Amino acid sequence: MLPQLHLSEEERRAVVQYIKNFSLRFKERRPEQPISIPPRPPRDKALIALGKTLYKEAGCPSCHGLEGKGDGPSAEGLKDYWGFPIQPADLTLKPFKSGPDPEDLYRTLSTGLDGTPMPSYADSLTPKELWRLVFYILSIATQERPRGMMGLVGEETQGMRVDMRAAMAGMMGGRGMMGRGGGMMDRNMRDMMKDMMGR
Repeated sequence: MLPQLHLSEEERRAVVQYIKNFSLRFKERRPEQPISIPPRPPRDKALIALGKTLYKEAGCPSCHGLEGKGDGPSAEGLKDYWGFPIQPADLTLKPFKSGPDPEDLYRTLSTGLDGTPMPSYADSLTPKELWRLVFYILSIATQERPRGMMGLVGEETQGMRVDMRAAMAGMMGGRGMMGRGGGMMDRNMRDMMKDMMGR
């Protein structure tokens, strides 16, 4: 899923509302209560040390590995809900997919990640313990993910390449590389490239 930077926040919300029409779940179920995230405590070494202990006690190393590199003993056989192989996150790399803020990581630990083996810890850890775990994980996230075009990371870069190929194929319209516009960089292509680049 690529960031839709060319859409305003209002437009993104409108797209979300439209996509919800694809599933009866949004019509038949009442929304759950919003996730409550308590205020972030001050970060200190003692909090991180307690988080490291919790990381082990909560069983995180079985998937994420002792050092958080996604290489735990259970990592190789993990599958998503549809039976496809899935790799645990390398917690030493930032930014995390759930977002750049500590609150984003707190939310992930609280809710788990649907469709993946990542469980919710809301019933097994207190809010204080969740914050300790958050700060420990942030303390080991010392490496930046390699960034590709437009600052995208990981499979987002591959997705952008696919998106660009699809756009190019659509612009050619079966008429060859030159199209009707007299060249690959006619006005329509420039406009499309600006949209894709979020400018």
